Amino acid sequence: MAMQSDRPWTWCLMLGLTLAVDWNQVGPLVAQSEQVVEVTIKDFRFVTKQGTLRLGFPTVIKLRNEDAERHDFGSTMFEGLPTQVEKDGVIVYGRGVGGVFLDPKRDAAIRFDMSRPGRHEFRCSIHPHMSGELLLLSAEAV
Repeated sequence: MAMQSDRPWTWCLMLGLTLAVDWNQVGPLVAQSEQVVEVTIKDFRFVTKQGTLRLGFPTVIKLRNEDAERHDFGSTMFEGLPTQVEKDGVIVYGRGVGGVFLDPKRDAAIRFDMSRPGRHEFRCSIHPHMSGELLLLSAEAV
Protein backbone atom coordinates (compact mmCIF):
# COMPACT_ATOMS: atom_id res chain seq x y z
CA MET A 1 0.00 0.00 0.00
CA ALA A 2 2.81 2.41 0.76
CA MET A 3 4.06 2.21 -2.82
CA GLN A 4 0.66 3.07 -4.30
CA SER A 5 0.43 6.30 -2.26
CA ASP A 6 3.95 7.30 -3.42
CA ARG A 7 3.17 6.87 -7.11
CA PRO A 8 0.68 9.77 -7.49
CA TRP A 9 3.15 12.10 -5.76
CA THR A 10 6.01 10.91 -8.00
CA TRP A 11 3.84 11.27 -11.11
CA CYS A 12 2.90 14.86 -10.12
CA LEU A 13 6.55 15.71 -9.49
CA MET A 14 7.56 14.34 -12.90
CA LEU A 15 4.71 16.22 -14.62
CA GLY A 16 5.73 19.45 -12.85
CA LEU A 17 9.36 19.04 -13.93
CA THR A 18 8.29 18.29 -17.51
CA LEU A 19 6.11 21.40 -17.63
CA ALA A 20 8.91 23.49 -16.16
CA VAL A 21 11.37 22.25 -18.79
CA ASP A 22 8.87 22.85 -21.61
CA TRP A 23 8.07 26.37 -20.29
CA ASN A 24 11.78 27.26 -20.28
CA GLN A 25 12.08 26.08 -23.87
CA VAL A 26 9.04 28.11 -25.00
CA GLY A 27 10.02 31.30 -23.10
CA PRO A 28 12.89 32.36 -25.39
CA LEU A 29 10.79 31.66 -28.50
CA VAL A 30 8.09 34.06 -27.29
CA ALA A 31 10.66 36.74 -26.46
CA GLN A 32 12.40 36.34 -29.82
CA SER A 33 9.18 36.75 -31.80
CA GLU A 34 8.67 40.32 -30.52
CA GLN A 35 10.08 42.95 -32.89
CA VAL A 36 11.98 45.69 -31.09
CA VAL A 37 12.44 49.29 -32.17
CA GLU A 38 14.66 51.38 -29.89
CA VAL A 39 14.10 55.13 -29.94
CA THR A 40 16.43 57.34 -27.93
CA ILE A 41 15.70 61.03 -27.57
CA LYS A 42 18.98 62.90 -27.36
CA ASP A 43 19.98 66.45 -28.23
CA PHE A 44 16.40 67.19 -29.36
CA ARG A 45 16.51 64.37 -31.94
CA PHE A 46 15.00 60.92 -32.28
CA VAL A 47 17.69 58.27 -32.78
CA THR A 48 16.10 55.06 -34.04
CA LYS A 49 17.60 51.56 -33.98
CA GLN A 50 15.61 48.70 -35.51
CA GLY A 51 15.82 45.52 -37.48
CA THR A 52 13.55 44.53 -40.35
CA LEU A 53 9.92 44.95 -39.29
CA ARG A 54 7.36 42.35 -40.35
CA LEU A 55 3.60 42.73 -40.72
CA GLY A 56 1.38 41.04 -38.15
CA PHE A 57 4.05 40.50 -35.50
CA PRO A 58 4.04 41.84 -31.95
CA THR A 59 6.14 44.99 -31.86
CA VAL A 60 7.57 46.99 -28.97
CA ILE A 61 8.90 50.53 -29.28
CA LYS A 62 11.30 51.14 -26.40
CA LEU A 63 11.67 54.85 -25.70
CA ARG A 64 14.38 56.57 -23.67
CA ASN A 65 14.58 60.33 -23.06
CA GLU A 66 18.26 61.24 -22.56
CA ASP A 67 17.58 65.00 -22.70
CA ALA A 68 17.12 67.30 -19.71
CA GLU A 69 13.67 68.37 -20.98
CA ARG A 70 10.29 66.66 -21.35
CA HIS A 71 9.44 65.25 -24.80
CA ASP A 72 6.53 63.54 -26.51
CA PHE A 73 6.54 60.54 -28.84
CA GLY A 74 3.32 60.66 -30.83
CA SER A 75 2.18 58.97 -34.01
CA THR A 76 -0.90 58.05 -35.98
CA MET A 77 0.53 54.52 -36.45
CA PHE A 78 -1.37 53.38 -33.32
CA GLU A 79 -4.79 54.69 -34.50
CA GLY A 80 -7.47 52.05 -33.97
CA LEU A 81 -4.98 49.39 -32.84
CA PRO A 82 -5.00 47.70 -29.44
CA THR A 83 -1.97 49.22 -27.73
CA GLN A 84 -0.21 48.77 -24.39
CA VAL A 85 1.92 51.54 -22.88
CA GLU A 86 4.29 50.79 -19.99
CA LYS A 87 5.64 53.84 -18.19
CA ASP A 88 6.76 54.53 -14.61
CA GLY A 89 5.58 51.12 -13.44
CA VAL A 90 2.07 51.62 -14.84
CA ILE A 91 0.61 49.68 -17.76
CA VAL A 92 -2.20 51.27 -19.76
CA TYR A 93 -4.20 49.43 -22.42
CA GLY A 94 -6.24 51.17 -25.10
CA ARG A 95 -7.12 51.56 -28.72
CA GLY A 96 -5.67 54.39 -30.73
CA VAL A 97 -3.13 55.63 -28.21
CA GLY A 98 -1.76 58.92 -29.55
CA GLY A 99 1.64 58.63 -27.92
CA VAL A 100 3.46 59.11 -24.64
CA PHE A 101 5.11 61.99 -22.78
CA LEU A 102 8.54 61.30 -21.30
CA ASP A 103 10.18 63.28 -18.54
CA PRO A 104 13.99 63.62 -18.55
CA LYS A 105 15.94 60.38 -18.08
CA ARG A 106 12.76 58.24 -18.24
CA ASP A 107 11.80 55.15 -20.23
CA ALA A 108 8.57 53.85 -21.73
CA ALA A 109 7.49 50.95 -23.94
CA ILE A 110 4.67 50.86 -26.46
CA ARG A 111 3.45 47.40 -27.53
CA PHE A 112 1.17 46.69 -30.49
CA ASP A 113 0.92 44.47 -33.58
CA MET A 114 2.53 46.01 -36.64
CA SER A 115 -0.28 45.59 -39.17
CA ARG A 116 -0.13 48.53 -41.59
CA PRO A 117 2.56 48.79 -44.25
CA GLY A 118 3.88 52.20 -45.18
CA ARG A 119 5.76 55.14 -43.77
CA HIS A 120 4.83 55.87 -40.15
CA GLU A 121 5.89 59.27 -38.89
CA PHE A 122 6.32 60.20 -35.26
CA ARG A 123 7.03 63.55 -33.65
CA CYS A 124 7.28 65.53 -30.45
CA SER A 125 4.26 67.81 -29.96
CA ILE A 126 6.26 69.95 -27.51
CA HIS A 127 9.11 70.51 -30.00
CA PRO A 128 7.53 70.30 -33.51
CA HIS A 129 10.93 70.32 -35.28
CA MET A 130 11.60 66.85 -33.80
CA SER A 131 10.35 64.05 -36.05
CA GLY A 132 11.27 60.62 -37.33
CA GLU A 133 9.74 57.69 -39.15
CA LEU A 134 9.47 53.93 -39.34
CA LEU A 135 9.20 52.26 -42.74
CA LEU A 136 7.30 49.00 -43.02
CA LEU A 137 7.07 47.33 -46.42
CA SER A 138 4.83 44.38 -47.13
CA ALA A 139 6.40 41.41 -48.95
CA GLU A 140 4.42 42.27 -52.09
CA ALA A 141 5.98 45.78 -52.16
CA VAL A 142 9.57 44.52 -52.25
